Amino acid sequence: MIQSIERALLILEIIAREGGAAKLKHISEKAKLTKSTTHNILKTFASLGYVKRGVCDTQYYLGAGIQNISRATGDDNALKGLLRPTLQRIAEKSKETVYLAVLNGDEVCCLDAVESTQMLRRTRPIGEREPVSRSAVGQIFLAFVPGLFERLKADPNESITKEIQEQVAKVANMGFSVALETIHPGMNCVAVPWRQRGELRAAIGLSGPSARLSNKALTSHALMMIREVEQSFARTTN
Repeated sequence: MIQSIERALLILEIIAREGGAAKLKHISEKAKLTKSTTHNILKTFASLGYVKRGVCDTQYYLGAGIQNISRATGDDNALKGLLRPTLQRIAEKSKETVYLAVLNGDEVCCLDAVESTQMLRRTRPIGEREPVSRSAVGQIFLAFVPGLFERLKADPNESITKEIQEQVAKVANMGFSVALETIHPGMNCVAVPWRQRGELRAAIGLSGPSARLSNKALTSHALMMIREVEQSFARTTN
C-alpha cells in the first residue's frame, strides 16, 4: 500500500459519502489527518479538476474530473455503433435532427448526430457541449443519474433555480425532457434516456425549429422515441 495514494482516495470517498460536498475540518477528522495535510491533498485535487472549492462557502465539492473518469469507463465508439441505427430510425420518422449525448463533467457532450434533411433545421456538431442544467438532454441526466442533481444543487457555483428543480422533477415523473428555446432562440428540443443494465448511459435528443416543434409535437416525438429505444434495447439483448 502507498500511504499517500490511500489517503488521497479516502478523502474523495469521504466527500462522496457526504453527498458530494464537505468542509475541510470534517474531511480531516474523518480521514484522521491534520488540516494541513488534508488541505494540501485537496489543493492538488483542485488543480487537477477532481475537487473544487465553493466560492461563497468553505466546502469542497467533487469536480468534473470525477465524472469524466466515470464516463471514460464506457466505450464511446461502441455506444455510437450500438445506437446509430436507433438515431437513424428516429430521424427518418421525425424528419428532424437527432443526436446522442453523454455526460461529461457538468456538461453534456454530443457524441453522434443524424442531421435533418429539411432546409430549416438545427445542426448538432459532434463534440458540442451544453450546460447540464439547461438542455433537454442535460435534464435527463439530472433526473436519472443518482446524486448528480443533489451535488449541483448544493454547489453555489451552479445556478439551479426553482424552475429547473421543478422541471427535473417533472422529467423524472414523465420519463422524457422538453426544452423550449432554453439555449438557442427559435429552437426546441426533446430527449429520452438510454439505459444499459439498468444504468443511464446516454440521452437521445431531437431538436428543430420551434415553429415546427410545438409542445404537443415534442410530446408525440418523445413517445415515438421511447418506443424506438425500447425496441432497440430488445434487439440488443436478444
